Amino acid sequence: MRARWSAVFVLLLLAPLAPGRPAYGGGASHAVRLPELSAPASLTRDVDGIAHIAAANEHDLIFLQGWLHAGDRLFQMDITRRQASGTLAELLGQAALPGDVEARTIGLRRAAERSLPAQSPAGRKSLSAYADGVNAWVSRNRLPAQYAALGITRFAPWTPVDSLVIGKAIAFSLSFDLDTELTVIAQAYREAGAAGGFDGAALFSQDLFRTQPFSAASTVPDATASAFAAGPARGEAVPASSAIGLARDYQARVAAVPFLSRAADRDFALGSNEWAISGRHTATGKPILANDPHLSLDAPSTFYPVALRGGGFDVQGEGFAGVPYVILGQNRRIAWGATTNPMDVTDTYVEQLRPDPTSPSGLSTVYRGGLEHVLAIPQTYRVNLRTPGQPDAIATVPPGGAIPAATLIVPRRNNGPIVAADSAAGVALSVQYTGFSATRELDTFRQLDLSRDLRDFRAALNVFDVGSQNWAYVDVDGHIAYFTSAELPLREDLEAGAVRGAPPYLLRDGTGGNEWLPATRRYPGQALPYEILPPGEMPQVVDPPAGFFVNANNDPAGTTLDNDPLNQRRATGGIYYLNVGYDGFRAGRITERLRADIARHRKLTVADVKAQQADVTLLDAEFFTPYLVSALARARSSHTPALAALAADPRVTEAVGRLARWDRTTPTGIPQGYDASDVDGRLARPGAREIANSVAATIYAVWRGQFVGNVVDARLAPYGLPQPGGSEALKALRHLLETYDQRHGVGVSGVDFFAVPGISDPADRRDLLVLRSLAGALDLLAGPPFAAAFGGSTDQDDYRWGRLHRVTFDAVLGPPWTIPATGGPLPGLPGLPTDGGFGTVDVANHGVRADAAGEFTFGGGPVRRFVAQPARGVMRAESSLPGGTSEWLGSPYYQNLLPRWLTNETYPVRLDRADLARATASVTHYLPERRANA
Repeated sequence: MRARWSAVFVLLLLAPLAPGRPAYGGGASHAVRLPELSAPASLTRDVDGIAHIAAANEHDLIFLQGWLHAGDRLFQMDITRRQASGTLAELLGQAALPGDVEARTIGLRRAAERSLPAQSPAGRKSLSAYADGVNAWVSRNRLPAQYAALGITRFAPWTPVDSLVIGKAIAFSLSFDLDTELTVIAQAYREAGAAGGFDGAALFSQDLFRTQPFSAASTVPDATASAFAAGPARGEAVPASSAIGLARDYQARVAAVPFLSRAADRDFALGSNEWAISGRHTATGKPILANDPHLSLDAPSTFYPVALRGGGFDVQGEGFAGVPYVILGQNRRIAWGATTNPMDVTDTYVEQLRPDPTSPSGLSTVYRGGLEHVLAIPQTYRVNLRTPGQPDAIATVPPGGAIPAATLIVPRRNNGPIVAADSAAGVALSVQYTGFSATRELDTFRQLDLSRDLRDFRAALNVFDVGSQNWAYVDVDGHIAYFTSAELPLREDLEAGAVRGAPPYLLRDGTGGNEWLPATRRYPGQALPYEILPPGEMPQVVDPPAGFFVNANNDPAGTTLDNDPLNQRRATGGIYYLNVGYDGFRAGRITERLRADIARHRKLTVADVKAQQADVTLLDAEFFTPYLVSALARARSSHTPALAALAADPRVTEAVGRLARWDRTTPTGIPQGYDASDVDGRLARPGAREIANSVAATIYAVWRGQFVGNVVDARLAPYGLPQPGGSEALKALRHLLETYDQRHGVGVSGVDFFAVPGISDPADRRDLLVLRSLAGALDLLAGPPFAAAFGGSTDQDDYRWGRLHRVTFDAVLGPPWTIPATGGPLPGLPGLPTDGGFGTVDVANHGVRADAAGEFTFGGGPVRRFVAQPARGVMRAESSLPGGTSEWLGSPYYQNLLPRWLTNETYPVRLDRADLARATASVTHYLPERRANA
């Protein structure tokens, strides 16, 4: 990365703007007495604000981690536990009450309470020590300013269940899915097809909601050159209309609750990247691991970095405030990362609901002709009235209307809830989810922190029960390994070799035939009382023949590459089913780059891998841009008037020329923009090449949305049909274009997506829509929708990507806790301009259909960027954080790491004592209570 001059005004913009409590002073050293400790301990803060805790035993170590988290992130911790527990309205007020109702219905707090006795004895002791540390800090310090803003003066003591419910919430956000949305869409398509004379089922599954990913990157097959054999495809059924109505209503409620809507998102707006490269492909002969998880970009940041030393721990990495241990990171011998594996561990059932005076709730469900009792769990909801001058004004909300007196539970569904019911029709929807069981994910992280080799690592994953992850592993002995983990339930019908009714990703019949099979054997660490896919059949590879593996939420086993996730077989004859769909963009680009480097016999370095993490190339543009160039070339010699007119439009000609010269990257192109080519948050004026690529990125991004609209959305509009998501629309367009020579744009459904009245030639119809979409994009860019960014300019040089593509760091209470606290470096355009775009490796997603200046912002992306490589028998690593460690305004560690994160720089992981000694900012010594005879 080349040297750049500093844009001082942007750094000032990022500086803290409000007074607060500075948590630590530079170079300070002082002592604090804590009677809860059994021996002296210390907390060293390095120059980046990362805390390094050293203690004599595990109790004191984890107690101080709780103390540390409370001191830096207490409000964030409280928000997270309350959101998952359904008590957020007691803090934020009435607006949070609908979310509380839905969270209580789902029941993660109940699952956390169920899980506490299942933790190992050591895990339970640490949870108690952590809670004691939180409460010890609260008892000695004033609450953060957010509480005063809400009129709250009291803090509910922290408990071990609070930490477990946060763990459950994290797993939930990464593994829970609802089958309601797809069911509603599938039924709408079927009904429209029956009325419109086309095959609505094929329109849904074969044309628009394809499970085949955009690229064929598949983790284990790419690493081992193996693949599943495909069998015959199958059809899909959907439930009765009464259930569809319930599904539609519940989906609307979910959409209004961010906690649920983010978990149920199918478009992979977030996710993660990881890859590992064996030593034979690196410059030092040692393997390299890269990992960047993608979650919400908030203030404070999602992850909290820490180093833990003592009681057998010598580990550093990232975790979550509210939860003990390091979740992702390294110790001296191993390093690990993770990405979400969207394994299907949730089923939503259509239940037949009947009055039953023998049931405690007065209701039962029908199963195989008999009645099974529905249980009722009483609920009491409270809200913070936020009355000025009346602190802690918490009122109980009487039941009625949208406030239920109880949550209804179906024991058969792993104690899952009824989420929607129509008593008059006798129909209900219940949810069965593996996370409702007593699970032990926090024990996994304790074991990972203590692991020394591959055997230890694999053993730790045995108790990772829910929140399925793809794990990347590297060690000082030179091994790289990939594992998927968590427990996948085996379905009754799939194990018998055929789908009964609707497949698992649509609503299923709850009266029998689609059950999770009761467990007849238990694997080590198994939590579910159901049969699970044997651990040996989970996607995994150790030291792969290809010398690398990649996972970026893409298909780990290749089961969806033929557009059918249900036509692979287990050795038992049952259907091998993992999930209905995966991301197909980021892994494709990473795999493409790695294969190119290996083919050139290039020996990769840590710097190379960091550059791969910073990749802002659009994979979809590599496919679609040649169609724009080809369309203009054909149009210039076309005898079709409409096509010839587009070829004669100088705006279109100029834009296609720009796209033809474009390298498919997405730099900001403005001096206020943060790009990976900048250094340590210092900005530079863009060069001519960067500006040209920036303009092309803008034109392409708006064209992409117009092309989706003209080809896909226009065919659905006459029927009022739901549109496919952005990723699904691009997959559909790719398939239509790849099969264009054979099918001329006509889908399997019989729908002609490239129909243009008056033009018979198929190639002309295609090219007309390609170029018409470009002309429409240029009209938009010069018009009112983009006036805030480009002022109505028709000069394409003005269309700089950084004026559209901006990141925002939201806070629960809004300004002044947001970053930036107000405005941004671009007047009238909130947020910070940054490079990247839809589906880039350096995640910075916006809506595919974005067609106005305010629709290209994003608020989710890498919450850490981590690269590790062994050196001289010890693991070395670098990391990155989008913010700082403290949530206190005015703290030097509120957002100190953000400028470097914005330009893809890292800070060193200082696990070595000598490294820490050279970079110490402050030290706090913690001493146990004096003895009486001292």
